[in-house]
Amino acid sequence: MEHGSPSARRLNGAEAIVIIVVVIITAALTALAGVPALEAIQLLAAAGLIAGATIALSTRLSFKTVRTVLKAALTAA
Repeated sequence: MEHGSPSARRLNGAEAIVIIVVVIITAALTALAGVPALEAIQLLAAAGLIAGATIALSTRLSFKTVRTVLKAALTAA
């Protein structure tokens, strides 16, 4: 792929919406709540990782197992 050439794959609507929401939430946390930009991005990245792991686990394991693991993790914190 040459520099400056268009991407072979474009974002679908859901991916674009997620990116827009992350940018808006980061801007709001930074501007309105006074959270430094790096911390806001780290917070959103961690939330995204947790959400992704939860979805991945819930599609591969039974709901009861995921609920038990999440309950144990939340009560330990």
